[in-house]
Amino acid sequence: MMEYLPIFANLRGRRCLVVGGGEVAWRKTRMLLKTGAAVTLVAPEVDKEIEEAVERGELTWLEQPFSPECLDGVFLAIAATDKPMVNALVSRAAEEKKLLVNVVDDTPKCSFIVPSIVDRSPIIIAISSAGKAPVLARLLREKLESLVPAHTGRMAALAGEFRDKLKEKVTTLTGRRKFWELAFDGRFSSLVAAGREDDAKQELESLTSGVSMRGEVALVGAGPGDPGLLTLRGLQLMQQADVILYDYLSQTTCWSCAAAMRK
Repeated sequence: MMEYLPIFANLRGRRCLVVGGGEVAWRKTRMLLKTGAAVTLVAPEVDKEIEEAVERGELTWLEQPFSPECLDGVFLAIAATDKPMVNALVSRAAEEKKLLVNVVDDTPKCSFIVPSIVDRSPIIIAISSAGKAPVLARLLREKLESLVPAHTGRMAALAGEFRDKLKEKVTTLTGRRKFWELAFDGRFSSLVAAGREDDAKQELESLTSGVSMRGEVALVGAGPGDPGLLTLRGLQLMQQADVILYDYLSQTTCWSCAAAMRK
């Protein structure tokens, strides 16, 4: 059973409160600012980086100790002080007001937790261990960062701009899915990676006339039945398939095959 529901909240323009004025509070504040949230920070004193951000007009600083009234009109709150009693007060006050609250490094006092994030905006990948193994979540994030190319976000943004035009030219869901599979796994991706966005847009235009509606069959050999021997390409084909046929030919040799069919 999932301990937390993974959701992506739209914080643009919403009031969010950070309690604390140190390094951790600044790190959480930067994260919220990246979402377009209207951030208010409350603390009697703050680090230099926060002061400079306030001077630039990036956030509001309430130069005072936390009180429950600071939560009025707030969408969510983060307690990031080095004082357990203050953090507990923030958690208790937020719960009473039915607000989402995160207390850094104190999962039992949280109504939401912040995952480890791979940011390829607008593609976002979030990894959570439900607060049980944050270092493991960080290591998984580092592995994923090496697998997801830096240009993935820009590729997704260009795809979003082309969606309406594609619906006019390719009228079936199956055809559009096949179109994007060809684009994301072909020259369009390479052009975006090279920074040639005008050429990438032209490539999308060209692909609309080259989408075949015929089905395809791929045979994927599973070797002696060990899933660890399945190739990455074979796994990708199976994940893209509409139908998978598995033929268990012999208990002795354990040879199998899968047919990946796209209508």
